[in-house]
Formats: sequence, structure tokens, C-alpha cells
Amino acid sequence: MNKINLVVFDFDGTIADSDLALIKIGLKMSERFLIKKDVSIDDFLFLNGPSLDESLPVLFPGYDIKELKDAYYALAPDSAKDITLFPGVKGLLKELKNKKIEVAIFTSRSRFSTELILKRLGLLTKFKMIVCGDDGFPKKPSGEGLKHIIKTLGTKPEKTLFVGDNWRDILAGKDVGAPVAFIRPYRRIHKLDLKAPFVINDIMEILEVINNERK
Repeated sequence: MNKINLVVFDFDGTIADSDLALIKIGLKMSERFLIKKDVSIDDFLFLNGPSLDESLPVLFPGYDIKELKDAYYALAPDSAKDITLFPGVKGLLKELKNKKIEVAIFTSRSRFSTELILKRLGLLTKFKMIVCGDDGFPKKPSGEGLKHIIKTLGTKPEKTLFVGDNWRDILAGKDVGAPVAFIRPYRRIHKLDLKAPFVINDIMEILEVINNERK
């Protein structure tokens, strides 16, 4: 029997390449709101990882958070077309299904945009459960949302593999005692001295991690 029976994925930067969409949203929002003069593309990529409540006030200081989030959400439907899956994701999901391993998502992204993107990509029904940033759980690096997934799906933390690309994901996994497979960020530098049990360069390496966990 597999030791791992549930794989939980982060969304942005893990299974979905959303950088182009985030940059376009940031540029459009900068036309409307007063933004820091020294803003760069890297600043817009800051929208990937933290919750909007954390990132938007930093990029657009002095504005009401509700106004900023409303503007972001208004741009989200059109930006969905710029979000693509990383190579290998569909193949990995198929392999996990063949191994009878359930899959779920734990993301800081809103439910509206997460489901919108997954539906467009034809993956909305592929995941047993999705917990999003606006579902009422504490934000990452808290693992409360991950704990809820594990409990609801009737497994244990040690039988759950959490896959992410951000230091918050590493801490969320540690928070609940679930092993973490950390995907090296494609366009970002992992600066903090945080280590995950598994460090991979490609999402298909998840299969190797699972196979090794059988032993």
C-alpha cells in the first residue's frame, strides 16, 4: 500500500504558470492607482504567494483594500486566458489517478478565480477538494486549510504530500506535519533558509517521491 494516498497542490507557480497574467493585471492596475515609482516586473510577481490582503497594499499604498481587490477581481476573468499549466501537470494527474491517489488544491488565490481558471483548463472536476484564500481559514504559512483538507478526506498528515513553490508552502506543511515537495521556482529565487523534505525541479518528479515513500 502506498504511504502517500493524498497529494495536495499549491496553485500559482506550482501547477499553473500565472506570471504573465499577474504582470498584465499589475500594469492595468497601475494605470488607475498611484503606484510606487520604482516598481518593477518583480514587484508585480509579488502578487503570487501572499494573499491579496498582503500584496495589494504594498504595491498600491494609500487605497482601500476593498477597492483594490474589486479592481483585481474585475480584471481576473480576462486574465484567465493568460494562465497556462506547467508541462507535465495533466500527465501527473493521470498517473496519480491510476495509482488511486487523491488530489486536492490549497491556494491563497480566491475561489472565484481558481475555479474560473480550472474550468477553462478542463481540470475543475479533477480535484477531490479545493481550499482557497477566501474560504475563511488563516492565510499561509498557517496550515489550517491544509489540515481541513486532510481531515475532510479522511487521511493523515504523514500520508499527505503537499507540493508548493513558496516558503509559505513549506511552513504550511510543517505546521500540520505533512511532508512537502518544494518545486524550485521558475522565475524567483528562494531566499529564505527553509528546507523541505523533498526538493524537485519538475512536477513529474512527484512520482519518484511517491515511489520512494513506498519503500
